[in-house]
Amino acid sequence: MATTEEIRERIAAFACELAAELGEVDDSDALSWLDALESQAIEIGDAMGVELLRRRSTNRPAAAEESTCPQCGQPARSQGQRERELIGRRGPVMITEPEYYCTCCRKAFFPGDPDDRS
Repeated sequence: MATTEEIRERIAAFACELAAELGEVDDSDALSWLDALESQAIEIGDAMGVELLRRRSTNRPAAAEESTCPQCGQPARSQGQRERELIGRRGPVMITEPEYYCTCCRKAFFPGDPDDRS
């Protein structure tokens, strides 16, 4: 795993590449040049965060064949991976995670949910 300093250096290099690709900041619809620049940076940061969350959720370890139902405690069978939209701090994010189905409760659930909000 990269160190914090290595990650900062990679982010700085990526920011330089993006700045060169994006060219001049269009501040015609902004309060100021700084406002336009900050809006662009926030948009890029949000897009990076969403992509990182999506990729990290996709690369999670394979689901076990069974999990314990949080409602009744009975074994539930894996239904494979399912993509679903969650609302993160910066807006909606599509993630992939294991889904299980309890035949007793007749309900699907996601073991990563702390209080089973499925």
